Amino acid sequence: MLDDSILPVALAAVLGLMCNIVAPLTAFWAAGKLPRWRLWFHLIAFLVVLFSPLIAMILSLPDLFPDEEEPPGTRFAFLPLIVEATIILLLYCLAGGMFLSKSAASSAATWHSEDRYL
Repeated sequence: MLDDSILPVALAAVLGLMCNIVAPLTAFWAAGKLPRWRLWFHLIAFLVVLFSPLIAMILSLPDLFPDEEEPPGTRFAFLPLIVEATIILLLYCLAGGMFLSKSAASSAATWHSEDRYL
């Protein structure tokens, strides 16, 4: 096995877990400071959470020779990271859906209040 990984597996998983918590909190904090850019901050946090398991795996899993197999259970270390990222992304999707429905409802109410009919 080529031991050319940048981080140990356990450290990469823990850093990924912490990053998945810090990114949305930072987005909420920054959105409070600069409300006009709140969607951009949350988009960046969404992308960070989306790609964090992949980046953690790339940085921590070593390259193998073609005839080698990795030890059993190596990728199970990333299971908590994947589950946490899935939950946070689901919450972001639900919040986005609520934002869009509220936006659509206010647009429909504005359109209806102007006495426009199909």
